[in-house]
Amino acid sequence: MRVTEELAAFVSGPVLMTIGTRDAANRPMIARGTGGRAWDDRGGISLAISGWLWPETVANLRANGMISATFVRPDTYEAFQLKGRARLRDPEPSEREAGGRYVREAAAMLNRLEIPLALIACWLTDRDLVIADFTVDRVFEQTPGPRAGRVVA
Repeated sequence: MRVTEELAAFVSGPVLMTIGTRDAANRPMIARGTGGRAWDDRGGISLAISGWLWPETVANLRANGMISATFVRPDTYEAFQLKGRARLRDPEPSEREAGGRYVREAAAMLNRLEIPLALIACWLTDRDLVIADFTVDRVFEQTPGPRAGRVVA
């Protein structure tokens, strides 16, 4: 499916990302993303992930490519979950820079919401980034309320 302009802007904006994967025995593993962007020309999403902090997630993506990524605006809890198949690659220099910028901006955003840096420093890192490029198969609205779980596309 193609990612809409609205969804592309959302995932590329000031959001927190939780990435879900599974291993061959269907054991789940999560990770936090370190920035995301939509592809303008191919209709997919690229996510940065710290391979240093989330090695099991990276291993799962290498093994089977199955990914579920949830994007949340922490000030409103507006949220979307995207599911698809990912391919990992090394980041371009601009993506490394974007990962560092994401860490700084996310820390500032959470600090404005009175969440202390000490609570987020353990999972907010751009160390040893890998990029997960994935095509989106399904999109679900996950904002708390009566529309949570609704299939968007």
